[in-house]
This record gives sequence, structure tokens and C-alpha cells, in this order.
Amino acid sequence: MSKLLKLFVAIFLVVSCSKKEETPTAEDYNLTIISQDGNKSEFMVEDALTLQELEHGLMGRESLAPKSGMIFDLHNYKNAAMWMKDTKIPLDMIFIKSNKIVWIYENAQPMSTETIICPEEFDSVIEINAGEVKEYNIKVGDTVEHDFFSNGTAAETAEQPIDGPVPEEFVEDGEEIDIEEAEMPSDEETAPAE
Repeated sequence: MSKLLKLFVAIFLVVSCSKKEETPTAEDYNLTIISQDGNKSEFMVEDALTLQELEHGLMGRESLAPKSGMIFDLHNYKNAAMWMKDTKIPLDMIFIKSNKIVWIYENAQPMSTETIICPEEFDSVIEINAGEVKEYNIKVGDTVEHDFFSNGTAAETAEQPIDGPVPEEFVEDGEEIDIEEAEMPSDEETAPAE
């Protein structure tokens, strides 16, 4: 009887801990991308505001529900860069200045320590599942609607100080990444996969 009870408890724990990511419902959406022709794509994103949230991002996640992701408030971090260290799922990264998309990096590869440096000035980044940029026809110049841009910037309420430490993602080999001196990815490296 004891072995049967232990087996039941073990199965229950496995089932309850392996919750499948579900597609958000209409009331879950908190970010809208509006294309230049007026089409709207809605997503449910988590906000990364604090230093700890910025450093951790989507690291360690086994999956990400469709039409969901994370938005990073980088108003206080000039010359920030992204990477995929300890991130187990491929992602599309959307770089934003104010509420306009200024650059897109598609299909960032899991666990890569390659530095992803936006060639444009930006203050926020959205990470979504790889392939969703193409699926929803998201382009540079599209508009983003989110609390970061409608209720004042998230930087006004963020917990990190303006001149605070640079998050781990934005440091390479112990040195803060300087966008002016960093190697920029070639057009071939940033072009969407066909």
C-alpha cells in the first residue's frame, strides 16, 4: 500500500508541475502591435522593470505560450544589448523607441552568448516566440500600444536607479558593452530566415 501511495503522489506531482502553456485569451492581452496598414496583433507580455527582472528575463523557461512574451524597460540603460544565455527557447526580439518599432532580430538561438546589438536608438525590447514576427507580419515602423507608452514610461516607476549597475545581459567579458565600439551584425546575420 505504501508503494502505491508513493507512486500516486509522484504521478500527481509530475502532472501538476508540468503545466502546459496555454494561449492567452482576449482579456489576457496587454500589448498591441499596430501595423502601418492598421492591422492589430495582440500579445500577453510580462513586464521586466526591476534589475532582477531585466537580468533574468525568459532564462530557464522550457516553453512560451503562443502570443505571449516579455517587454524589457531599458530607458535607464543606454547602449544595452541582448543575448540568449540560459534561454532555452528561440525568440524574436523587437526593439522599440517610444512606441515605434525601430529594429527586429528574428530567431535568436537558444543558449547563444552572441551579443545582439540594435543599430538604432531604443528604450524597450519585446521578446516573443521565434516565428511570430513573420506570422503576424510585424515590421519596422509599426506602433506598439502598452502601458510603457500610454501611462508615461515605465522608467518613471521602475525600481532601478538611473545610474545603477548594468544588468548581466548587457556585459560581455566583464566589460559593459559600448554600442559605438561593438561589432554590428551584418545584414545577412539580421535578415529573416526564408
